[in-house]
Amino acid sequence: MKIKLWVSGVSIALLGLVLAGCGSQKSSQQKTLNVTASQAMATADPDKADDIVSQAAIAQFMEGLYTTNQKGKVVPAIAKKVVKPTNDGKTYTFNLRHNAKWSNGKKVTAADFVYSLQRQVDPNTKSQEVGHVAEIKNATAITAGKKAVKTLGVKALGKYKLQITLKQRVPYFNYRLATEIYPLNKTFTEKYGNKYGTSAKKTLSNGPYVLKGWTGTNDTWKYEKNPYYYGHKQVKIKNVKVQTVKNNSTAENLFQSDQVQVTQITGTQVSEAQRGSLKSQLKITKLNQLYFMLWNQKRSALQNTDLRRAVSYALNRQSLVKNILKDGSVAATSLVPSGNTTNPTTGKDFNTDTGNLYPYSPAKAKQYWKKAQASLGNQKLTLQLLTNDNDINKSVAEYIQAAIQKNLKGVTVNVKSVPLTNEISTLSKGDFDFATLSWSSDFQDPIDFLNKASMTNSVNFGKFNNAKYEKLISTITADKQSTKARYQTMQQAAKLVAQEQGVTPIYQTSAAHLISKKVGGVHFTLLRDTLYRYAYWK
Repeated sequence: MKIKLWVSGVSIALLGLVLAGCGSQKSSQQKTLNVTASQAMATADPDKADDIVSQAAIAQFMEGLYTTNQKGKVVPAIAKKVVKPTNDGKTYTFNLRHNAKWSNGKKVTAADFVYSLQRQVDPNTKSQEVGHVAEIKNATAITAGKKAVKTLGVKALGKYKLQITLKQRVPYFNYRLATEIYPLNKTFTEKYGNKYGTSAKKTLSNGPYVLKGWTGTNDTWKYEKNPYYYGHKQVKIKNVKVQTVKNNSTAENLFQSDQVQVTQITGTQVSEAQRGSLKSQLKITKLNQLYFMLWNQKRSALQNTDLRRAVSYALNRQSLVKNILKDGSVAATSLVPSGNTTNPTTGKDFNTDTGNLYPYSPAKAKQYWKKAQASLGNQKLTLQLLTNDNDINKSVAEYIQAAIQKNLKGVTVNVKSVPLTNEISTLSKGDFDFATLSWSSDFQDPIDFLNKASMTNSVNFGKFNNAKYEKLISTITADKQSTKARYQTMQQAAKLVAQEQGVTPIYQTSAAHLISKKVGGVHFTLLRDTLYRYAYWK
């Protein structure tokens, strides 16, 4: 990579440093932080946002009962403290701070949370994110039109006192409260109806920033410091400008020229940055996201467990992440991402306890393929691999294709790449052999990954159905065990799904960001993008 040296500008640059050093903190706050997004926002409505970019944006200008700190730990926000649930872990009672306000100066109250949650489960809202609140009492029945909206397990016990009742104990509900559940001001929201959150002018903020300059279709927008935010004195950067950049080279060039101070890069750019002058400004973060394969159980050949085992053993996941992805992603060793959960007794990572359940072994791949051939009565087999058509997914699919055809003689794999919406539609119809898909979870609990091989989960497009596995998932979901016992049950489930290859994990996604050395407080975590409320100019 080339670094431009402007020799004639050295004296001016030095003068600039002196002036900056003598300037006040206030002048530093006036300087705009420029960042990028991988795609445009789809909506600013927290009840409807179902894409990662929109959710990351909403987290900048909205705030719920809890939020997360720079390390990703759940901390109080609108609620005065992180509360302990009562009623066998099902009832949460919050006392709200009295100084939380909307960006129009109105108070944030318990009624705002009640309204937002009721609106989200209301079938008329047509929210794609009702799963975020499905654990609340009666939520599922309301969404199905079987109960009235007012029966939802949420109520205001006073202007600043809120109670949420769940249908059962949910060990990860604090994450829901920190990253997915937000209030809405009824008067402002109903003024725009279904158009709420379709532009900055039709959005009301209660967080550290206010959304500005977003028309609903443009690729750039701003976060401006919210003067009504109760913690506005702790927000150091007044303006954050976001621009959509889809091209890796463009993102890196903008960063190199200091036109942006925070951006994401992938693939070859990451490995180059690790070796070059940008190494000190590169931050790689493992995400709570897993890329996996699913098998269509309606196809007789793919009902064969030995065939699925053969394919898994044929994949050198370490080589894939090192030589193809090159972005810090890590080879999957279980159906649960590393960093997601630790052993409640020893503190060891979940995957340390499972061991590597998906090793590479050409010898075992050939062995299981022979067993599959004998059982199927076929020496040759042609399969179609369905995948999303972005560059990364196509590269991974081609790698899988090559690995299978190399290690399983007689198997031919044809790759079919289609846009994501088409892939989901095809998967929903069951019109595929096997496919790749990724799942990202915004809370830390293995169940959100383990249930991808369960008949209770809508993402189990392959319809893998194992009675023993379903019983384990049911036990985990009911959460009536002790923490230690539940952990052991999840370990059993991870090992069983690996043995049966109900779904086959490939790798855990990582995100690589370039963060300017001029900026501090920018921290990406396992669960979410950075919150710019913590950022500051050095």
